[in-house]
Amino acid sequence: MKIAVISKSDRNGGGASRVAEDLATWLNEAGHETDHFVAMNCKEPVSFQHNLYGEHLKLKICRKIHKTTYKLGFPEILPIEYLVNGDQFIDKYDVIHFHDLYTAISPLTLALTSRRKPTFFTIHDCSAFTGGCLYPMDCDKFTSNCHQCPQLPIGRNQNKIPDHTKEIQAVKRWVASQFSIKYIFPSRWMLQEAQKALEFKLQPALISNSIDLKPFPNISKVEAKIRLGIPENRKVITLSAHVLHDPRKGVKYAISAIKNARDLSPFIIVVGICNDELRQALDGFEFKETGFISNPDDLGLVYCASDLIMFCTLADNLPLTILEAMAASTCVIGFATGGVPEMIQSGHNGILVETGNQSGLNQALRQALLSENLNIIGQQARKDIENNFSKEAFIDKHLRLYQNLPLFDNQEKAEALVTRVT
Repeated sequence: MKIAVISKSDRNGGGASRVAEDLATWLNEAGHETDHFVAMNCKEPVSFQHNLYGEHLKLKICRKIHKTTYKLGFPEILPIEYLVNGDQFIDKYDVIHFHDLYTAISPLTLALTSRRKPTFFTIHDCSAFTGGCLYPMDCDKFTSNCHQCPQLPIGRNQNKIPDHTKEIQAVKRWVASQFSIKYIFPSRWMLQEAQKALEFKLQPALISNSIDLKPFPNISKVEAKIRLGIPENRKVITLSAHVLHDPRKGVKYAISAIKNARDLSPFIIVVGICNDELRQALDGFEFKETGFISNPDDLGLVYCASDLIMFCTLADNLPLTILEAMAASTCVIGFATGGVPEMIQSGHNGILVETGNQSGLNQALRQALLSENLNIIGQQARKDIENNFSKEAFIDKHLRLYQNLPLFDNQEKAEALVTRVT
């Protein structure tokens, strides 16, 4: 079986693209020939990675058209990558598996691909069923019809990009209901949200995200702190996100809780892209800023040295940060948001409070810093990763889906679609 995995970026482009690259890597390691097609590279590509748009002129055409349609309020609406380079990422493969489309790939490309090969689509955020936003937050318009989007970005010259979110969502609904695409969801929460907006031609599947345990050695907190030059007698709290000042990540709640526990003198590690406002908020604390860590072994050591990781996301699917913390035998304190309760059972393998409950978060952090049971919670978290989120189970579940899905015939619909878009 030859498999094509397709995503917006490589692993440095965010959690969704990292899951895609890991899947391609692990499939190859398991003996299943797999190539990973990416629309943009953040690092030097590995041997099995290729540009989704093709090379030279094809690359320029795809990027130019996607950029133009974005300005017109129809981001990724034209399946240009399929029209100019589809043969390269379809014909040689038995299975085509898409991941994050946002800003890079048209949903119509999935529809066109599905008439030729078994096609899968893993949903990493809500953009697969909204008019474009990654997470609707408090907006429920996506359950009826997206319109007047409160998250629509400002374009050049401070002119708002035209609001075509209703039409874009209608296209995504049509693709899901009319084409034989196997949608995969990492969390039950995300599936339930999608079902508020979409009807699926094929029954969707659930496959949780997973991680490789190799970068997370089962070493003591003291040993990890010594390796990093961190005071071994201090409780270490880590804040981690790709972009820490992203409001959705809720870091302001974590910092407020940390300030409330100032008298307990925790040592802070900050992992990710950090701005001056965040640094100023931590003024008076002893902290170590690492920046974004791309090396899995380096990240694993930081998480192993942490007594607590605060992850106060306000909206999320099944975040890898929590899986990584659990793999490092580290207690996570955060909000019971999205798919997070599907990983953490509060008091068992982590501590969760109601989303946005600052006083509850303050109390939970203080109690954890004073507790003698943190190691027990951390050890349980590690066991739960080994039992429920293993790399081996992740690959096995994907292979079962690939092998059981026949080639569905969408030829008539696809030919009509080609006529429309060209």
